Amino acid sequence: MTARHGTGPRRSDAPGERPVPPLARLAGPGGKLVEIVSGAGVAGDPPVGGAPVGGAPVGGAEVRLGRDGAAEPHLRVPLHVLFTASTGRPWRFRPADPASVRVLPPGSGGDGIVATARAGELSVRLELGFGREGMLELRTTWRNDTGERLVDVAAGLLLPLPVQDACLTMPGVLYNDNPSSDPAREVPHIGFVCEEHRLPIPAVNAAWDGRYLSLFAHPGPVRDEEDGSVAYGSLGAVRAPGLAVTAMTGVIAFNGRPDVCYVSKAETAGRPLGYRDLAPGAEITTRHSLDWGEVAPRGFGFRTLVHTRLYRDEGAAPLSVDEIVRLKTDAMDSRWNGDGHLAYEGVRHGRPRSYLYGWTGQAMKLALCEAILGVEDGQDERIERARRAADFYVHGGRTPVRGLHAARYLVDEDRWESFRKDGWGDFVSSRAHGETITDLAALALLFRQAGLEVPHAWEEAVTDAASVFWHTRLPEGVVPVGWSPWGTPVSGMVSAAGVACVLAMLGAYRLSGERVWLLRAEEVLAAYHREHAATYERPFAHATLDASGEDKEAGMYFFLAAYELHRLTGDERYAGWAEAAADWLLTFVYVWSPEFAAGSTFARRGFKAAGWPAVSVQNHHLDVFFPTSELLEFGLSTGRPRYAERAVRILHAMGQGICREPGDWGFRTPGEQGEGFFQTNWQRTGEANTWNPSWVIALPLYHALRMRKVRWTG
Repeated sequence: MTARHGTGPRRSDAPGERPVPPLARLAGPGGKLVEIVSGAGVAGDPPVGGAPVGGAPVGGAEVRLGRDGAAEPHLRVPLHVLFTASTGRPWRFRPADPASVRVLPPGSGGDGIVATARAGELSVRLELGFGREGMLELRTTWRNDTGERLVDVAAGLLLPLPVQDACLTMPGVLYNDNPSSDPAREVPHIGFVCEEHRLPIPAVNAAWDGRYLSLFAHPGPVRDEEDGSVAYGSLGAVRAPGLAVTAMTGVIAFNGRPDVCYVSKAETAGRPLGYRDLAPGAEITTRHSLDWGEVAPRGFGFRTLVHTRLYRDEGAAPLSVDEIVRLKTDAMDSRWNGDGHLAYEGVRHGRPRSYLYGWTGQAMKLALCEAILGVEDGQDERIERARRAADFYVHGGRTPVRGLHAARYLVDEDRWESFRKDGWGDFVSSRAHGETITDLAALALLFRQAGLEVPHAWEEAVTDAASVFWHTRLPEGVVPVGWSPWGTPVSGMVSAAGVACVLAMLGAYRLSGERVWLLRAEEVLAAYHREHAATYERPFAHATLDASGEDKEAGMYFFLAAYELHRLTGDERYAGWAEAAADWLLTFVYVWSPEFAAGSTFARRGFKAAGWPAVSVQNHHLDVFFPTSELLEFGLSTGRPRYAERAVRILHAMGQGICREPGDWGFRTPGEQGEGFFQTNWQRTGEANTWNPSWVIALPLYHALRMRKVRWTG
């Protein structure tokens, strides 16, 4: 449309339409326009939203989102379709009565546009006005105007999209319909409506045809006065029947099934949530913000969510960086067992005593932490520990295939073993092996820089592994998810599991100085970029060994490899790749802090989720696995301080849950910390577990050691 200020007639949007005077118009920052027009279009207009929801009549009033000077609206939504409400279970999308829609222009009913309607037994009032961040603010009030109590009320907003295929992002849980997830597992797909507190950024983004639309919630807790429980609203991406974004008053759906909750890894349960009972005259009020604009490619729509300043929660910082180092060092010391660090705290969880390399074990990362402490503080004992642990792995974990190592050593059985997976049998994980070899290379470089002898066997182990990574690539140019004991790929599946192997190749380059390894690393990372990061329509997946889908750990290694290539080459292209990957990772990081039920551990201890990363589209909890120190370095070294700011916030948030004295958080050893923190209805809301594989020591310690050298002042 050609937008003009004023209230007179304007040019119509489509050929053959008669000019339609706007009922109301608002102009916002950046040329954004909101108009509500009567639907005096010609008969035969295409349905708005790709398909009518409940039968949208021609001629109904509609809201149009656009930009000044644009040839056509960005989005058109019939007002009666925008409002949806039902009573009774299961809840369903039911549009408002078209004949009941009324519109008041700015100045006649408030500061902005006001629209009213009737949806079932409820009346609804929507107030529109531009607010913070230049976004359109929506304040919606649902009221029981009947003389009777209404039970099992579900109400909300429905925004049909003009296409049937858009790239949809629900942070932490849904990325373009989770295309890499195992179809045999229960994992969120379109049709997913979830609690706001399940979303690190409480928003839904849709991107199509060069455009994006983002719907943000302003979560407000509803606390039950009897049991102290807390509920929030809900957001989703649905087909109703056309593709749509929705914000509801708390009801949920799993992949199109109402009242089904995703309760654990690949598990669902019938659990009606979010229904409200309204006495006569009672109201429900919600607040949301809308943002829209241009984006290309459409898979980058998630980036418009990440840097919003709608949410101001600063999170928690219970420990200084030095305190984190001290406590995690105590926990690391308790795991030392002569030739390495135990993967678990004794046999507390019924696991055999073992050293585990990569993934949840991180035995080589702990050896690297020992070396960092030893070199910095002049502690020869720690340097010797690091040397002994690396020697034990390099010489003891060899397999018949040169360059491949077993991943686990069973201490009490004095034997090595590989990972095992149904359908693959014994295998060497590219993710775990790539991590371990990368840390071995870093350890060798640290020794060299400190003037310490670097055993030739260490350098040889790095280059041998890098050779396997290079020579066993799949036809697409990426490293396989793993190898059989005979060195062949266990699967032809293209995934981001092996991106850590690119870092190992760069380790080989830095150790040997042979430029061929730099060139090979660039070629392999470019292949991963083509597969996952050129458009992000099939993002990073399959790095976790106990899950099967999109996960932040897969994206971590792409970010790290891109940043390392930028650091080594100065090529700004790699900085751009790293920045986009950092944004994708930050969709997993909480920007707000939900409240918790009275009496829960989180409520009693004042736990704040802000700054914590969630795990994956399959595992909806919080953990400390994140490239925190590298994000800080990236932000500072490339002139992108907002990333450094986020990194500091993340590290301090992770200080929560660390045992400070015996018995604290359920642990007997200071520095121990649970692997899972449950901020939503996934396992035990408001609680943390005591499952403590050694990566929960290694990762926070490693990042704290590196970040305490930088005194961030903001």
